[in-house]
Amino acid sequence: MKNKKVIVGFSGGADSAAAALILKNKGYEVLGVTFDFFGNEVLLKKAGDLAEKISIRHECINRQHAFRERVIIPFINEYLRGCTPNPCILCDAVMKFRGLMDYANEKEADFIATGHYLRLEKSQGLVRIKTSQDSRKDQSYYLYTLNQAFLNRLIFPLSTFQSKDAVRAFLEGQGIVLPKSEESQGICFIPDGNYARFIKKETPLMTEGRFRDRFGKILGSHNGFYHYTVGQKHGVPVICGKKYVVTALRPKSNEVILGEESELYQKRIFLKELHFIDGSLYSGKIQFKICRWGYLYQGTLCLTDNRRGYLECEEAVRAPMPGQAAVFYDGDILLGGGTIEYK
Repeated sequence: MKNKKVIVGFSGGADSAAAALILKNKGYEVLGVTFDFFGNEVLLKKAGDLAEKISIRHECINRQHAFRERVIIPFINEYLRGCTPNPCILCDAVMKFRGLMDYANEKEADFIATGHYLRLEKSQGLVRIKTSQDSRKDQSYYLYTLNQAFLNRLIFPLSTFQSKDAVRAFLEGQGIVLPKSEESQGICFIPDGNYARFIKKETPLMTEGRFRDRFGKILGSHNGFYHYTVGQKHGVPVICGKKYVVTALRPKSNEVILGEESELYQKRIFLKELHFIDGSLYSGKIQFKICRWGYLYQGTLCLTDNRRGYLECEEAVRAPMPGQAAVFYDGDILLGGGTIEYK
């Protein structure tokens, strides 16, 4: 019988190497695919060398133009609207998973696989994503836009691993020793974390603007609203001995609105582009996060129209930022999510 073919997202790191090796050891025909988003020759060579070491086929696919059009430009545009977008969600859903699936279809592969530390559960004819057993490695937050068509062909080979150390131990047991490296926690195309400098380099922007309070009083000047996000304290001036936080941005007039910490807390969060992994639209009691590392809040999801709705939160949430995602859970099961918007 012909071996099942699987396309593995292959970054050249320990996780993707372990995922590919596990599948190879199970008898799958494995093809590792590295997407070239930045023209990083060092990364591409590293991935190619590692694929050769674990004896799997490997291909690099240039996606630089698509990455710019579908991830970087929307990120810039949303930032200039005063939102705080999450490009990792777009990257995972549109570039990585969609890219792997398209390539799997082209190569007539049966499955796609990645090195996420997530679990899949089949129940009542549906496939669900469950969070990682290691909360530090959980990336379910970014995958809420996936649907059943993806999940029925998706494999997470690292679902049983408890930690990165366990993955490294597995590789070493297979004769693969990799140098330890720090894992990036920021946006991959802004490695220094300076969003404002990146955006200013990409597009002409207004510079000097005003700080105002919510009543319109001028509190000072700044060098561009894009240096700030809602909830920010760092870099906000102390005026007449009073400490402020950013409570709103007004891009059209290049104004940053300052106020009290208490003004940041909201018990109603408006959402658009609602999506549930099982294909439904749910309303009622729900758990949610507003960032990957965030607290799991309790609330009620109310639907309005056109895949929009709002969350009534049991406790006030600090600075839910337009452009970010509210992601829904039922305990350790990922349900879906939506994009936070202004109202």
